[in-house]
Amino acid sequence: MKSKKILFFKLGALGDVLMSTPLIRQTRKNFPSAKIDFLIGKNSSIVLKDNPYINKIIPYNPDIFLKKKFIGLIKLIHQIKKQKYDMIFVLDKHWVFNLTAFLFGIKERVGFNRGNEGIFLTKKIKYGKINHEIYYYLDLGKSENLKINYKDHKMDLFYSKKDKEFANNIWKKYNLKNKKVAILAPGGGNIADKFSYMRLIPINQYIKLIKKLKNKKYYIILVGAKNDLSLGKKITQEIKSKMIINLIDKTTIAQTATLAKSSNCGICNDAGAIHILASANKKIFSMFTITHPKKKAPLWDESKAIWLNEKDYCKKCELSGDYTYYNEKINKIFKKKIDISKLI
Repeated sequence: MKSKKILFFKLGALGDVLMSTPLIRQTRKNFPSAKIDFLIGKNSSIVLKDNPYINKIIPYNPDIFLKKKFIGLIKLIHQIKKQKYDMIFVLDKHWVFNLTAFLFGIKERVGFNRGNEGIFLTKKIKYGKINHEIYYYLDLGKSENLKINYKDHKMDLFYSKKDKEFANNIWKKYNLKNKKVAILAPGGGNIADKFSYMRLIPINQYIKLIKKLKNKKYYIILVGAKNDLSLGKKITQEIKSKMIINLIDKTTIAQTATLAKSSNCGICNDAGAIHILASANKKIFSMFTITHPKKKAPLWDESKAIWLNEKDYCKKCELSGDYTYYNEKINKIFKKKIDISKLI
């Protein structure tokens, strides 16, 4: 392949975009002088900020696809078609994105074939077995004969000097030097995903976990987005302690990563936060319900994942993205206890 202009194309989801960054980095290594751009739903473009392996981030309104805004789609097709890219990596699995890549007029179109959804691709990777999403993305590069190193799986999330200073100031403000610190994201649901709530461990489970952490002399930093404010409030109302530092809705994604880098460990659900924390810290403890940990748990040897649903797991749901099957089972899954001894 002698492509000079390469486009990555993704709808969004912070975690999924982060898991694609090892492919971006290795593509750049294979083509140091290529123009590499990323067409991404604007809500998720923030995690690509300052990525040195990308020439240009092209944000677009994800409602073009989510709400079927056809006029917006026509404008987007016209915009990308003018750029005359040599090849495109389609990182979503749905046939609509493969068709869109075809309509962009890009000659080489590399992506996933889930069932028969790869019909509009020129090269396709079969998506039909349980494997880590990072490895699936790297498989796309392998199909193009790129020199791919599967051990080089670190996710890239870049942050500024000011972001580092933010973490340093938190450590000074709360006198955390030489203290054991766990950064904990109790929420992280994706409002665009109707099954998102099924991935989030109930807050009462986290409260029990935090009490045990506190007894082990850990300081706990709570992080999350605006949607998680109620979770932080419940935790701090239940456990009144100076050892709990509630920074939910007070940090950017980059600042969260710098806090994770300075912490002893991170704890989270199967949500976007797991990838933000794992981009900065190798010791991440994660809780999984409907998702197979092999698909998204951090790949670091130091990390651990607890799976609450191993016995009732539905592979078909996982691969299709339709978790309706769990509607009647989710409460039973949520009631399973989390043994802190398995975490830290």
